[in-house]
Amino acid sequence: MSTISSVSSNTAVAANSSSTTDKSTLNSQDFLKLLTVQLANQDPFEPMSDTEFISQMANFSSLEQMSELSSNFTSFSSRQEQLSSQAFLGREVSIDQGEESDVTGTVSAVTIDDNGSIFVTVDGVQYASSLVRSVSNPSTATE
Repeated sequence: MSTISSVSSNTAVAANSSSTTDKSTLNSQDFLKLLTVQLANQDPFEPMSDTEFISQMANFSSLEQMSELSSNFTSFSSRQEQLSSQAFLGREVSIDQGEESDVTGTVSAVTIDDNGSIFVTVDGVQYASSLVRSVSNPSTATE
């Protein structure tokens, strides 16, 4: 009987900690809590094998590294986009306006707002850089 009440109380603690964060995925703290509960409530006559325990820890470590890699790649991608948008300065671009006719002109400014969105300024009007469909050297008029 004591084992059942122990499992119930530990499971309730783990469930309460997960529900208060309102996450759809487990984080490292949740994983460690679940592993601790699993170890505390295992059958002493049939404990978890070393290989199973090591496998779970290796999977967790791999998941942690993949999460960090994903975060770093997202940051790198954002910075790369910011750097490459500077190449629009002084270039002639064609902006896709959907149903309306495309806007063509020379980029006079590139700005980044607080959310990290990048905008190009053509003829005094800002457009999202994602609307740029073509980039070319400005045409020069020869007399």
